[in-house]
Amino acid sequence: MRFARQHPYYGWLFLEPADYRRIYNKLIQMRDADLKKGDNSSGFPSGFPEWCEDDLTELAKEQKYKKRFQDHLDQLKISIENRKREIANTYLHEELKKMENKAEFIESLVGA
Repeated sequence: MRFARQHPYYGWLFLEPADYRRIYNKLIQMRDADLKKGDNSSGFPSGFPEWCEDDLTELAKEQKYKKRFQDHLDQLKISIENRKREIANTYLHEELKKMENKAEFIESLVGA
C-alpha cells in the first residue's frame, strides 16, 4: 500500500495510486461537465456519489481491497457495539423505557 491515498468520497478506503488517479480523474470530469451545464455548486459533482457506489462494488471484487473492506467492517461493528453499550448506560435508555411504559399504560386504558 505504498503511497496509498484516501478515496475522495469514501475516506475510509485507501486506494492504490492507479485507482486513486482513475477515480480522481472521473471526479474532475464530472465536475467539468457540471460547470459546462452552469452548475458551480459546492460539494461533489452530480452523480458522483452514485458512480462511486458502483465503482466500490467493482473494487470490492479485487483481492487487494477485500482485506481493507473487511478490516473497516470489523472496526465498524466494534464501534456499533460500543455505541449500543454507551446508549444503554445513559439516561436516554431510561427515558425511552419510561415512554414505552407510558404508552403501554395508555394502550391498556384505551383498550379497556
